[in-house]
Amino acid sequence: MRKPLVLTIIAFLFLLTAPLSASAYSYGDPGKEAFAEAYKQFEEQLDQKDYKLARETIDAYDKEFTLYFPEAKEKIDAALADQDTDAAKQAYRVALRQNIERRLHFAQEQFDDFGQAKLLLAKARGTYDVLAPYVKESEDAKTSDSLYTAFDESLAALGNPGLFGVGKKASDREAFDQNIKQIEDTITPLFVLPGEEKTGVFDEEDSIFGQSFGTDDIWKTVAISLVIILIVIVIIGQRKKRRAQ
Repeated sequence: MRKPLVLTIIAFLFLLTAPLSASAYSYGDPGKEAFAEAYKQFEEQLDQKDYKLARETIDAYDKEFTLYFPEAKEKIDAALADQDTDAAKQAYRVALRQNIERRLHFAQEQFDDFGQAKLLLAKARGTYDVLAPYVKESEDAKTSDSLYTAFDESLAALGNPGLFGVGKKASDREAFDQNIKQIEDTITPLFVLPGEEKTGVFDEEDSIFGQSFGTDDIWKTVAISLVIILIVIVIIGQRKKRRAQ
């Protein structure tokens, strides 16, 4: 009786964790952040004075704004109501800056998880791709290039677990943190809301229940919980059968 039980648990565990592992290491196109890419469409719509379409673009990402960037969303809503194109654009750019901080914050938290840290870093860089032209405009091309260098060096600092140890490279936490700090210190002052009190980088208190919704942590927790529940159900079933005998 014990062997089928063990096999059942192993099979169930594999089914739950296999998709999660695949999502952790299969990046698709990690350099694209849909929320950030939508800004380009939003800006074009505002330039054409099409406030209705601009509103639809914002509404399509209501979940992201509500969870992570409520202050920016409030400013965007007010700007669209007043048809203030410049204010609406600036508020969205602030949300993009905060998105970079959010991704980098959780990349630091998951530094030892190469797959997740790499994915989060790529998402942050993808968001910066959208903001880069405005950094060049407000600062210069050298500043923007220095941030791309910092992203590259952050990636290198993650090291590489290799494949079965082949190609393994050691990570460098100090170098990683230094480059993340450079990115944040440079970009944060450039994109702030008028009268914004909190201009510091993203912190855990900025996310609902302190959870990283940009990673698979929640789903891993759910999977483990389901496995535990299954084990308890099977054990209870086995005890009932013994009592019936």
